Amino acid sequence: MAEVATTGVLEGNTITLDGPVPPLDGRRVRVVIVADETNVELSADEQARLWADWAARGPQGPIDDEGEPEFP
Repeated sequence: MAEVATTGVLEGNTITLDGPVPPLDGRRVRVVIVADETNVELSADEQARLWADWAARGPQGPIDDEGEPEFP
């Protein structure tokens, strides 16, 4: 059994790996999730991408003011 360790980001039920894992491509795998507390800082680019994704979809859909007047 081939064993490969890699890192990635968990969002909901999707894991985005930091790189490809060619020896296991297309094979059934067992995934063990361990939080990497040493990597809590995001790069400016990663933060901007995540913020844009959240603003577009958000947890309950896109952010919209629904015609409400803006705050003064």
